[in-house]
Amino acid sequence: MSRLRIPFLTVAMLIAAVTASHALAADTGNGAFHFGKSQVTPMDSLAYQVPATGSNPAMTVILQTDFKIDRTAAIDAIDTVNAVLQQASTNDPGNLLVLRILSADRCGLSAFLNQGQRQIDLGNTFAAKAGAPTAAHISGSCWTTKSGQMFDDAYDFRLPYDVALTPIAQPSVLVAGGAEPGATYAALVKAIRAADWTAATPHLAMEEVPKTKPAAAEMKEYFHGLALNYPKTVKVMGGLMKGDRANLDIEGMNNEGKKIKGTVAMKKNASVWRVLDQSFYFAD
Repeated sequence: MSRLRIPFLTVAMLIAAVTASHALAADTGNGAFHFGKSQVTPMDSLAYQVPATGSNPAMTVILQTDFKIDRTAAIDAIDTVNAVLQQASTNDPGNLLVLRILSADRCGLSAFLNQGQRQIDLGNTFAAKAGAPTAAHISGSCWTTKSGQMFDDAYDFRLPYDVALTPIAQPSVLVAGGAEPGATYAALVKAIRAADWTAATPHLAMEEVPKTKPAAAEMKEYFHGLALNYPKTVKVMGGLMKGDRANLDIEGMNNEGKKIKGTVAMKKNASVWRVLDQSFYFAD
């Protein structure tokens, strides 16, 4: 029931709800990663520091890819890891390695492997040699001291890094109701149910709006199709907002009367909030 972004849950849980900073292109050295039949040779990097939040320690996260990272998209996104993961999913080869530098001698690693659309987390117990990070730079290496095994797949890696750090403002937290983007989405759900073309179309995802307004005889069918992809009722529980983007956490009921939860991504353009994508799952 969703058409949305690919959630990178393992990383999200480890670095909490923190988003991002970014780094300039960096020399990733002669790094190499092997997992089962997958081989990854990084050619681009993006790094940022994550402050401690609750029980989650402070760390430096370094994203290494075998494709050129679209930095503008990564910077603008509320969730940097997810933004680069989406880029990976549409690139060929399109592999993403997520290094977590936890101390001068310890690191962790997660990965998205485009072959088979596999997401893996190998833990936080690998050897590291990291120089003391400055406000603008970090260098070092993360590696396996011996080959490891996850289910049927053997793995090993050595991933040096020498990368600039550029801080980016953290997103602000949206309380229940979701402020302006939340109110806009709730009104959109009602407009879809009312088959209100004028009220709905400024806020729908661009690909959902036909170039030509449907004829009166076709309007009911058009909104019926929309209703299948939107909640029947919705309550915005909160979310995050950064600049002209917002991620809303919602609860509600779908078209079949089943309880759902999910995330709605929205973007503000010319003072109007519009849906970018949505992801829902059953709450029962």
